[in-house]
Amino acid sequence: MERVESRVQGQAGKRILIADDEQIILDLLERVLSREGYQVSTVRLPEEAIDDIRSGSYDLAIADASLWRSNGRELVGLISELNSRTAIVIMTGYPEEAIVRFARDHADGFLEKPFALERFLAVVRTALRSGQQRVQHKETRAPQSSLLRAGLHP
Repeated sequence: MERVESRVQGQAGKRILIADDEQIILDLLERVLSREGYQVSTVRLPEEAIDDIRSGSYDLAIADASLWRSNGRELVGLISELNSRTAIVIMTGYPEEAIVRFARDHADGFLEKPFALERFLAVVRTALRSGQQRVQHKETRAPQSSLLRAGLHP
């Protein structure tokens, strides 16, 4: 199968995990992202998402805030703990104030279902850039902070 080039330079080949309990949503989003050149994995259960994050490196995780049999917010917290390099987008069909606030504080993007595919792609691209900038910021600060802890100055 021939790889489709991403329309946004530098985004092709990024790995994305989607966790949602609705198979139709998973199928649609996987198809859309694959056409954009992303490598996509989908899971329906929180346990599967956690296993996938533990076993692989993802650039972005997209999680339903009210994932079946679990609190999607707990899943987001676990993803952040397991791999702080993974950007996170929260989506929900029930945009309660607490969920919106949580997304604002703990995620790189937020989507209210239903959403237009153009909006979805824009949020994915922004979240990937945000996650990449966060990683670069940590990498440039890490050597300096370890030097300071050792009592050395750059």
